[in-house]
Amino acid sequence: MADRIADPLFGRPPERVQLDAAPLVRVLGQVQFARIVNIGKEQFIGDFQNSVRRQFPVIERDVAQSIEVSLAGAGVASTLAEEVIWRMFDPRREWRLSLAPSALTLETMHYTSRREFLDRLQFLIDALATTIQPSLATRVGFRYVNRIDRQADVDDLGNLVEPELLGLSSAALRSGVQMVASQAQCQTAEGLLLARWGLLPAGATHDPDMAPPTGVQSWFLDIDSFTTSGLPEDGFTAGPLIAKINTMADRAYAFFRWSVKARFLERFREGSR
Repeated sequence: MADRIADPLFGRPPERVQLDAAPLVRVLGQVQFARIVNIGKEQFIGDFQNSVRRQFPVIERDVAQSIEVSLAGAGVASTLAEEVIWRMFDPRREWRLSLAPSALTLETMHYTSRREFLDRLQFLIDALATTIQPSLATRVGFRYVNRIDRQADVDDLGNLVEPELLGLSSAALRSGVQMVASQAQCQTAEGLLLARWGLLPAGATHDPDMAPPTGVQSWFLDIDSFTTSGLPEDGFTAGPLIAKINTMADRAYAFFRWSVKARFLERFREGSR
């Protein structure tokens, strides 16, 4: 087993180790683009939906709400803003495509390999470029959400996870700690990385959309690697964007490998549990 990577933020990402029993609850890839307000209209996204519907035949209309705050004279005014997001699913709902006025996102709860994931994402970006034709990509990212929820594994965190990510989750204090969560935003060689990790009680989650609550105690590691720089400036094409997203995935994986011990890799190989 390879030694621990010394610098997960700027160092060379390690060779990937296949974990067929990886404790992943969700994997996400995203490309953001200059806002296209018409995406909120059903008739505008028809050609795109038709081009992807064999893989994503189920479509739903979702509305995300947010509060926009602005200065108004001597005071502050707030308004409720709504944004339509089109959700498309495969027949088993293991894959979800989200199309918003400024982003295309692919998520899965059934991650098998990066190659399969990026092939699906490239297909979607190609369809978006052909039908809706965004003029400019503004941000790309890749996100891994891991969760350990088997009691034997939670009890063995000290042998699975590096000390920097344990803190009050260490074995010496765990019996008296109900919840502890940490967050770090870091500069990387390619952009930025947001990492969140911690110990949660039964029924709790750090992000309900990404990791629905579970009925047992759990430990999570959520790694989001993204960038707004080095993106193509001469059009919106899938090839260069997928290459950049793959680089973001490499950086997220480098942080993951820095965070876990060799025994983690051994335990979550196929058949080792």
